[in-house]
Amino acid sequence: MGRSFLSIRQGVNILAERWTRIARRLQRKSGAGGMLVVMAKQHSSACFAGCNDPLEAAIFSAFVGLVREQGLAGQEPEGRVDP
Repeated sequence: MGRSFLSIRQGVNILAERWTRIARRLQRKSGAGGMLVVMAKQHSSACFAGCNDPLEAAIFSAFVGLVREQGLAGQEPEGRVDP
């Protein structure tokens, strides 16, 4: 008997397929959509442990990719409020 629900990875892949169709339409203006799709899928396996929603996993993964692209990884965030 198979699964009756999607895993987070399967959900992210389905979401990424939809985003890919959107990115193709945006491709005429920029390649940003395609980059976002790649970033969304890139870290989805790591997000599997902490997210139970494919959209949350895809967005978090894309944000991680954007932070790395900007060279901000490892830096202290500005405006941090300590408890």
